[in-house]
Amino acid sequence: MKSWILSILLAVSLFLGISWYKERGLLAQASVAPAFIAVTLEGELFRSAQLFGKGIAAQQLPDQQVHGQKTLLYFFAPWCGICRLSMPNLKYLEVDNEDLVVYAVALQYDSAEQVSEFIADLDLQVPVLLGNQQMAADFQIQGFPTYYVIDAEGNISAKSLGYSTALGLWLRSR
Repeated sequence: MKSWILSILLAVSLFLGISWYKERGLLAQASVAPAFIAVTLEGELFRSAQLFGKGIAAQQLPDQQVHGQKTLLYFFAPWCGICRLSMPNLKYLEVDNEDLVVYAVALQYDSAEQVSEFIADLDLQVPVLLGNQQMAADFQIQGFPTYYVIDAEGNISAKSLGYSTALGLWLRSR
């Protein structure tokens, strides 16, 4: 019995240690999320001030209504195999958490059509933003998939790099 408990404790410790190591270069929890401007897959301009109301974008758009909602930004690349496996788990967040807004942010893509085909293949119904190198640098994206959960005040409340199960996404978005 003791060896079983020790094995579980060792596995959990190892998992947490690996998670910490791979996420050490990401933005710190409780830090303010960077402001950004991106284009949607439909070609419309999108400002982070619409979500959080903080940072440069909010200062430049004083008359824009700020919603103040919890948001998950899921950074992916259409060539990423792990993204293809992990992104369908976003569907479970839509069903269970009406207070959470989910955005998939494409990086390292060749064209909007490539991103559109990738999303269509996965049958995802989340809004998609076309990110750029500046956005990747601001969010310190080092690999795919990477996601941040950002609270209604615009602060990072959770983050992860690599595959996430539906349960993992759900727990971090709470």
